[in-house]
Amino acid sequence: MLTLFYGLCLFIGLHSLRELGLRSQFLSQYGTALYKSVLAIGVVISIMLIVVGKSRAGFVQLWVPPFNLRSLTHLFMISSCILVAAGNLPLSYTRALMVHPMLVGVFVWGVAHLLANGDLASMLLFGGIGLWSLWKFFYLESLPKQVKAGAAPSLVWDAAAILFGMIAYVLLLLFHGQLFGFALSTIL
Repeated sequence: MLTLFYGLCLFIGLHSLRELGLRSQFLSQYGTALYKSVLAIGVVISIMLIVVGKSRAGFVQLWVPPFNLRSLTHLFMISSCILVAAGNLPLSYTRALMVHPMLVGVFVWGVAHLLANGDLASMLLFGGIGLWSLWKFFYLESLPKQVKAGAAPSLVWDAAAILFGMIAYVLLLLFHGQLFGFALSTIL
């Protein structure tokens, strides 16, 4: 469980450098290339620690997830995948109307997994990253707004977000067992 905790702390810490006032300091001292390299290596290490820590964590049941919420969990995951895709594509109406769709998608991902898992390690993982995304969302919203002149939103990018989000959801559904040790589909 400690490995999971360290991985979460590293992941959240690296994704909070701007909010902690360390990003601009690091960039000015070492440059963009080194910053991105250190960040990428740190994120990979943090994900490895999270995966190893979650797989080795002892099972401590805190609550029993209601079986009838499985459908709601899947609906949340579909919307989460679409929102994460929209947050990584150029300007769509989703991105124009909903600020920070990727952070909202990560929060929805956390809530979906909290509905489906009632053990301590899952609470740490999904609750921790979900709370971090919520905190980061409100932090970014508190910053002065930067008006960007440019292209108008396009429905093409909304359609792409739905397409890529659904592809990601289906792949996660099919390969969840191989990737994370708990099968959601009996096809593979």
